[in-house]
Amino acid sequence: MDALRSVTPTRRAVLGGTAAVLATATGCTSVGQADAPLAGPEVALLDGAIQNEARLIALYDAVIAAHQGLSGRLAPLRDHHVQHLAVLKRHYVPGSNTGTATPAPRPAVTAPAREASALSALRSAERKAATAHADEVRRASPGLSQLLAAIGACEAGHAQELT
Repeated sequence: MDALRSVTPTRRAVLGGTAAVLATATGCTSVGQADAPLAGPEVALLDGAIQNEARLIALYDAVIAAHQGLSGRLAPLRDHHVQHLAVLKRHYVPGSNTGTATPAPRPAVTAPAREASALSALRSAERKAATAHADEVRRASPGLSQLLAAIGACEAGHAQELT
């Protein structure tokens, strides 16, 4: 009986294993890889999402450059947007695993001079992006909707973190 107990997994191990399987099964990697070319309206949605991510990255870059003290706090959020952009680009051009298929031009952005104003600008941009993705989800295919919803949820989380 003691030998059986030592082999039986604990409840924590079972729950942890289940969570790992679910995370792997529903992770961004499977969502972010397109298998078929997108239809015309979806290309426009995706192009808009790519441009939006490029604007957010440019704003984060400007704020980090102007306010070095915020770098540690903002760099992880910026990195999320870089990942979002790469996944969106892979979706845009099926089969591209580099995430560089559609170069998104970096818009010129100037950070507000005051740190509080800069954080407010980032918070506002994140909220606007999350709202835009919520609108796009209604017009996209199920696969693209899932990707846009996940990115929108992340952006809503960023807005909350910036408060």
